[in-house]
Amino acid sequence: MEQFIVTAALPYANGPLHIGHIAGAYLPADIFVRYQRLLNNDIIFICGSDEHGAAITLRAKKENKSPREIIDFYHELNKNSFEYLNIEFDKYDRTSSDIHHKTASDFFTELYNKNVFVKKESTQFFDKEHNQFLADRYIIGTCPKCEFNNAYGDQCESCGSTLSPDELINPKSTISGNTPVLKKTCHWYLPMQKHENWLKEWIETGILEGNKHHDPKKWKSHVLGQCKSWLHAGLKERAMTRDLNWGVQVPLKDAEGKVLYVWLDAPIGYISATKEWANENNTDWEKYWKNPKTKLINFIGKDNIVFHCIIFPIILKEHGEYPTQ
Repeated sequence: MEQFIVTAALPYANGPLHIGHIAGAYLPADIFVRYQRLLNNDIIFICGSDEHGAAITLRAKKENKSPREIIDFYHELNKNSFEYLNIEFDKYDRTSSDIHHKTASDFFTELYNKNVFVKKESTQFFDKEHNQFLADRYIIGTCPKCEFNNAYGDQCESCGSTLSPDELINPKSTISGNTPVLKKTCHWYLPMQKHENWLKEWIETGILEGNKHHDPKKWKSHVLGQCKSWLHAGLKERAMTRDLNWGVQVPLKDAEGKVLYVWLDAPIGYISATKEWANENNTDWEKYWKNPKTKLINFIGKDNIVFHCIIFPIILKEHGEYPTQ
């Protein structure tokens, strides 16, 4: 009997699901899980609402509501949509839950105590009219790669490129519409470039430190292509914290007004949701996540590839207690 953790990308709780979401990630995942259960394999199917990040606060500002009102509405809407479509998760959780905040906070603390992060002062865009730093999604501009005029500071929705705010041409604040200024701030960065060698070997061969963790032939060609493209270009440091008042607070004394970067926070949601499921079913979540024989399978969209196949594996490896890959 094989053991699986199957995850479907956490839908963002600032809008409804559409047919592309269902066809791309959730229906294929549900079919796969049902098939494995027919084979009597041990499998858990995990999902939930991604409820942090700047896009939530943007929606709240536009609708003159609190972030909590936004996530509560869309969490229930999307959860009910899955139930209506008979897509059956073992646990459909949410990243605003207490267990998730504690799990994500503890995860960050463990990495911080192992000196995984590098604290750096940098300049960040600041909206003078609203007197606040601008998270990536609070900035739009022209994509330097495809020239799409409404690219966000973290990603171009047209060509799918992952971006940094300072790469945008003619950046504007989405709050005021003004051109932002640069102002100094401090954040904790993940030095991804230190992990290029083992990531390259793991992605291309499936071998990690002598143990086979996956068969690269089973990865989609465009997934392998995007990962190899990133590695070929050279990985860079990426900030794992943000200046924002909505999310998992950075658990450090000198980090007031800062939260975990949503792409550090959200994948940990798979772990916290499994913990919640285990508590409800009086079972052990660690036998899945901390068992090297467990197969972790993520059903995701193309805009999630880098975070699931590069950033998440890095933080799991650095933590040291999660051999599942």
